[in-house]
Amino acid sequence: MAVENIYKHNARSYYDVYNPLVAAYPRKPTWVFKEIAGMIDHQSEVQNAIATDILYPQTRESAYAFAASCDYDPVEADGATDTLTITLTSAMAKTLAAGYKSRGISPSTGKMVDYELTAAASSGGGATITGYAKQKTTVADKNIGTVINSNDFYDYPIDGFVNIIRSSISLVIDSVTWTRVDYFDNSASTDKHFQIIYQSSGKARIRFGDGVTGAKPTINSTIYATFETTQGLAGRMDAGYITINAGADTDIQSTTNAGSSGGNDAESIASIMRNARGSVRLRDIVWSKEDLEIAARSSSSSVQKALGIPGTGAASIHIVPSGGGNPSAGLITIVEDYVQALTQFGAMPITGVSPNYVAVNVTATASIRAGFDSTTVLNLVRFGLTMVTSAFDNQVIEYWRDNGIDATRINVINVIWAWSFVEADNIALEYIIQKWIALLGDREFREWDQDMEVGDLWIMGNSLQTYGVDIFAVTAPLANVVAASDEIISSGTITVS
Repeated sequence: MAVENIYKHNARSYYDVYNPLVAAYPRKPTWVFKEIAGMIDHQSEVQNAIATDILYPQTRESAYAFAASCDYDPVEADGATDTLTITLTSAMAKTLAAGYKSRGISPSTGKMVDYELTAAASSGGGATITGYAKQKTTVADKNIGTVINSNDFYDYPIDGFVNIIRSSISLVIDSVTWTRVDYFDNSASTDKHFQIIYQSSGKARIRFGDGVTGAKPTINSTIYATFETTQGLAGRMDAGYITINAGADTDIQSTTNAGSSGGNDAESIASIMRNARGSVRLRDIVWSKEDLEIAARSSSSSVQKALGIPGTGAASIHIVPSGGGNPSAGLITIVEDYVQALTQFGAMPITGVSPNYVAVNVTATASIRAGFDSTTVLNLVRFGLTMVTSAFDNQVIEYWRDNGIDATRINVINVIWAWSFVEADNIALEYIIQKWIALLGDREFREWDQDMEVGDLWIMGNSLQTYGVDIFAVTAPLANVVAASDEIISSGTITVS
């Protein structure tokens, strides 16, 4: 997605150069000035693009560099956890080692999902084994290439794998284990250290030192990597869906799961920017409304929006969690502990609370154009009206900007709202997201005191004619819904018939 260069540090245009040269040298051929003006204009735009990517990152690589300059460590993808119940063919003394694998097919994505035991689990002589598992796939001793270059800080791709869990990776070169570090700042010339570099594609590269800060591997040595990958939020499984004995132990009769929770996707570029800036700003002096909000969102990727309410000697924060609704007690504790630690002396009480939602129930009708599937069209209209009223619209917007519409459809839209949109619906879904962004105007997402305008509902519904809507009408609400300064509009029941 092309992004305009918003930082115009060098604003020289073609005619800013061309016109003064023609005026100063009227007897010289103008083609010379055209070449000079074109060259400087091109250089200007390149410099602006670089400045934009440094100060307002558009790629994951530049976002990580920005975060490093702010001493901020972005959240990486991690797997959900679950409890497995493994039934044996009969009562026996049986122990399954850590890493034993079970799997199932995700009902939301249709993909095979692996879960591995996080610790050894035993039957105790009975007929069942209960063990804790994590959504991950371990790749051991993978040959990722041969050392072919002795350049300083040379890097190598780990081809074919995405969402590598940072803490899991290790390298073996010439039978010696190399250790991952975040930076080479404290690495000596003999330290066998490496960095892992995440790319916008979700893939990763490994980087070695320069022989002064971090050792260089020997030319022609083979690099073997052991690591874990995860599907992040898309790897969550409902109860009863992990049923495949992937470890193939013949003493196992069946496997099932209680239903997974936790896990997260890699932090979005927008979130990295916000939290990196917060890392610079929040230096044990949280007290303003904005400080509270930045800190709350920095505390967990599950916090989608926050409203800070400062007070004398104490403060409170309203929290909108991922997927909307009210925050769990655990998430509230995470926010409270994180923000309080940032206050002066780490002592100011912080209270996390549920948002003051203003529920908006929408009722509308839509006739379907010939040749379109009515179920799909009505669901598209429901999604459009949901975006107009959602309290966590930024969860969709930020994920789409970072990962594209296909991943957003699979991992966010179909998961949160349990719709069954398919790849053929991507163009319409992307249009709806872009339409809501346009309706937001100067806002990045729905704000706490932002009213719900009936006109936005009409505009969204009527704009979907290309995607199968013939005649659209809103029957309720008939007037704008007002939100106070400590309230946020939230989707209620969206009925489209």
